[in-house]
Amino acid sequence: MASATPRRRPNRKPKAKTTSSSTPPSSPPVTSQLVTAIRRNDLDAFSSLLQTPKLDVNRRTPHGDAPLVEACRYARLEMATRLLSVHGANVNVSSSNRSANRVGLTPLIAACMALQPKLVTLLLSQSQKRVNLLKTFGQVNAVTVLLLFCVANGRTEEQNDAALLILEQLLRYAKQQNQLKELLTAKPDKVNSLLHVAAGLSNWKALKMLRERADEFDVEFNARNAVEHSLLHVVEMNAFQARSMQFCEPPRPEVETGGKKSKGRNRRRHKQKKQESKEEEKEGDDVKEEQEQEQSEADKQTFTRSRPDRAVEAFHVTRTVMELTKNSGVGAIFSRKGDEGLRGLYIKALVLAEVGLVSIINEIAQMPDTQQEKLVYIDGLMYTAASVYPLSVKNAKEYQSLWRQALDKRHNLEATTAARVDEEEKKRIPTNEQPIELSHDGFKLILNGMLSYNSLSKRVKVWTLILMHLLTPFASGTPLAADKRPVMEECSQLKFFERITEMLCRSGTKLAFCIFDRTDIEDDESYDEEIEFHLLISLFELFLQFFAPYARIIRDGESKEPLGITESFQRAIKPVKQLWTLVNAALGSMDDAIATPQRFSLLLHLLQVFEQLEAAFVSDEDMTLVKLFGVMNRFVKQDARKKRIKMFVAEQSHLLHTIAATFPIPASFVDKVIPLKDSVDVLIRSDPKVLGMDLYSFAAIPGLIRLEHKVDYLAMLAEERNGSVSVSISRASEANYVDFILQQILSTSASNLKGEMNITLVNEPGVGVGVTREFFQIVQRCFFQPGLTGSSQSRGAPPAPHVLEIGAQWLQLARSQNTHDSSKKRNAKRSRPTQSSGFTELFPLFDFVDEQKRGVLGIAPRPVYISKQVMDAKRSAKSLSLSCKDMLVDPSEVDALKKVYLCIGRLIGLSIRNHQPLGADFPVVFWKFMMRDGSLTWESYCESSDVFKRSLQFVLDHDFDGEPLDMRFEYTTEVVIVDEEAKQKEEATDAAVAAPSNVTMSMEMELQDGMGDVEVTNANKAQYVLLRAQQFFFGNELVYYKKIRDGFNDTIARSDLKLFRPEELRRLVRGERTIDFESLKKNVVYSRGALPSRGVVQRFWEVVESFDQENRSKLLTFWSGSPLPPIFGFDSKYRSMNAVGLAINAWYLLISVLTCCCC
Repeated sequence: MASATPRRRPNRKPKAKTTSSSTPPSSPPVTSQLVTAIRRNDLDAFSSLLQTPKLDVNRRTPHGDAPLVEACRYARLEMATRLLSVHGANVNVSSSNRSANRVGLTPLIAACMALQPKLVTLLLSQSQKRVNLLKTFGQVNAVTVLLLFCVANGRTEEQNDAALLILEQLLRYAKQQNQLKELLTAKPDKVNSLLHVAAGLSNWKALKMLRERADEFDVEFNARNAVEHSLLHVVEMNAFQARSMQFCEPPRPEVETGGKKSKGRNRRRHKQKKQESKEEEKEGDDVKEEQEQEQSEADKQTFTRSRPDRAVEAFHVTRTVMELTKNSGVGAIFSRKGDEGLRGLYIKALVLAEVGLVSIINEIAQMPDTQQEKLVYIDGLMYTAASVYPLSVKNAKEYQSLWRQALDKRHNLEATTAARVDEEEKKRIPTNEQPIELSHDGFKLILNGMLSYNSLSKRVKVWTLILMHLLTPFASGTPLAADKRPVMEECSQLKFFERITEMLCRSGTKLAFCIFDRTDIEDDESYDEEIEFHLLISLFELFLQFFAPYARIIRDGESKEPLGITESFQRAIKPVKQLWTLVNAALGSMDDAIATPQRFSLLLHLLQVFEQLEAAFVSDEDMTLVKLFGVMNRFVKQDARKKRIKMFVAEQSHLLHTIAATFPIPASFVDKVIPLKDSVDVLIRSDPKVLGMDLYSFAAIPGLIRLEHKVDYLAMLAEERNGSVSVSISRASEANYVDFILQQILSTSASNLKGEMNITLVNEPGVGVGVTREFFQIVQRCFFQPGLTGSSQSRGAPPAPHVLEIGAQWLQLARSQNTHDSSKKRNAKRSRPTQSSGFTELFPLFDFVDEQKRGVLGIAPRPVYISKQVMDAKRSAKSLSLSCKDMLVDPSEVDALKKVYLCIGRLIGLSIRNHQPLGADFPVVFWKFMMRDGSLTWESYCESSDVFKRSLQFVLDHDFDGEPLDMRFEYTTEVVIVDEEAKQKEEATDAAVAAPSNVTMSMEMELQDGMGDVEVTNANKAQYVLLRAQQFFFGNELVYYKKIRDGFNDTIARSDLKLFRPEELRRLVRGERTIDFESLKKNVVYSRGALPSRGVVQRFWEVVESFDQENRSKLLTFWSGSPLPPIFGFDSKYRSMNAVGLAINAWYLLISVLTCCCC
């Protein structure tokens, strides 16, 4: 423990206190007074101090300031003159004021910072010694500090011009003093010379002055800095950044006071110190005194700057780049060889916008062919344009205007915009200047680049778009006449089109053989078959975009006569037709599914379109050309306006699909592909998506595409889409099936309806197709049973109490979200009986079209109601004709029916996509209506009744002018007359004993609104027959048929429906009625020790074979959940690889099942 005894301090001698009376204040040195007079611009005091004997004006103040430096800083011309001429001041003296951060500041640098050309002239002319131009202040010397005064660095044009005048003075002086070479190569920052500093600061005016006087000053524009960067590289590294160029710029005022503040903070931290040293106190006083004085001219010029506007900065960066390429040509900046050109796309885009694509192409085209850089420059330009265009689509804010300017700029702006900065001034270019057009040499250069060996799809597509913009071949609205000449003579030569098709053939061959030998793949290209996919499509588009407008003027070599449209097309596509041999050989060698079937499907698609066009030209070349021109004209306009880049092959093949749909498939093509049926089958089984991408038109060829593949294609689309259709259903209460299904299907969003379907049976775990089959069996039983009423829906064993409670909650939710509300107020006029129990009260939904044949279904007809008041009015007027306005309609029931039939349409589409038949047989005309088939005729609507068809044929054959008939646009129908007064009396009395108040009778109803009184004549009998036939088929339920169609299209897109024929859709929904147990027996999978040879298995099949169809259906229901056999049979031989796992359930046979069945 330490002792508590206090320690004695040693005796210390007290310090003597300094007082003002003891020591008189010393006067500041003469140099300090001289500097103060300079700063205060006190010429009298300055003159008086110069009379001081033995005055040394080169002596610095105690703080390190030299009088001549301060005179230059404050731009005191007269004072500097007297210091130099009278007192012989040293022009190379430098400041050593460390506290003000002016160490190394010379009079010349200070005069340059103050932008005083007279002072600089004085220093250079009056100095007794040679001025040292190489002395540095921080990391700048006299010439580099002048480069800081440029617009891109936040200064004004006036400052920039003044600095250039001084810079020229210094360079001439350096040349006189033999310092020019050292000055130009000096690197004050150890890295950059004069040229590199100017380039980095985007001081294009300085570069222009140096280039114009390159011979006088011996300037080398190919020089590199200390780290081997070219001038263009320096521009790119420093563009749109703070323009310090790693230089220590002259300090700002706040920096000068930093030492004082730091010391003040230091004193606060160390309060134990009682006083500062005398030098620090004096230095602080002097700094404070300097701050109170006028700011120097050098500080005003140096510290007055602002951040330039982005557009202004972009202009100066662009002009800098252009100045640096005046000798080598502007094409040099696009070079991708070494580090000669720029790498950043934005600066390249600025140059493209400033100069224009046409001017740059023409400039490069004028280069001699012997100059190796020519091909390098054009390759770089084409790569840049192909890279900038996607950015102009994705990043419209920054690149779109630059891209448009690059395309539209057709004037030489060298003379008119050399000194312009303001964007508004740029627009004032004289309109009488002759626009620059693309030269023939430039066009050839572009074409060679597009059709070169290493050309890729993006380059071909973008430059095709550029050529369409520059040449405007579709501007006239019609193909060029045979006696006209194109803008580019090459476009009228057959060789031009043969070159494109030869590239097509080459690319197709590589695709077929998987030859991927490219070594110059660009960054955003994948190195696989996708390259050739995109290239094939781009070359196809290129060919047609030039052929459509110039087809009539194509000539062969020096021939003066055009070949003709058909001949020129046939001769041009000869290289492409060579692919037939290759495709036939390749497809003929396929035995099973392959990994990349689109390699061949795309080739087939391409060959199909060329065959279609060739056959169309042979049939009627003029009409075909007009159609093709219209298609390509729309395509070019849409391509120029598109707002996103299509990256996938399926999206890029839009033109192929359009042309394939515009022209018929010729018999010659059908004859070629029919022998390839098995190979086409292999392609689709490998990947059903090729059916939608490339083989779409093949579906129109009967017998070529299997129905299984079409359905598998729909299933694959659903699998790839986001979202799904989820349905949960409890089999404990059959009475609630309809409401459960309706609510969940109707509440599913449109986007999810096209996704996969997930079925869940509550409290019954199950996966696979069996659950789906069982669900659609419930749908078939609840919705598609002819004549099924609401009372029959609820028959069966009563459900358990807890099931009733859950069902009630579900129904409450279902009914709260639909318009079927019995409490709604209705129009008094429409007072027919309403429904209030639920959706099942709307049944039956379907009925047999012919009750005697009992096969084909249609929507169950609804009674037509009219009021007794309307009927009495008709009788008084002696008329039995009705209009739609006379009918009584329950809006609540109509809305509910629309919901039900919309749901049914969705269920039909889902059943097709999931390969589950519904056992509902709708007529072919129904499916044509669902597909919006424009070929429907009145005969189609009457196909179920030969008698009715003959009666309408009689109307068509009858001559109404010669023998008029009393026929109007009406039809006879049964109507129910509702007596509202009697109904009210029934409600007031006992309804059970009251007589029925509704009466049914036949009346005439108008076929179309307002046409009930129109008589049938020869002029309108065709219209009458069509309307009557439609009414015969649809009845009064057309609105519900449309709702089924809307729901159907919610699950299957209209474009995908074109794959099917009406008969195929009918088969898919109807299903097979006969169960082929022989096929089932062949495809059964035996498990758990069961074998076909075992006795129990053989006895099982013996029993099954003795079953009739009804018992077989029951067995199939027990086995799979549905009495209907699989739509494509029990064999999955022709299903796609992907669809087998999605939609096919294996037919397993277990010993335990056999024992149960046989017992």
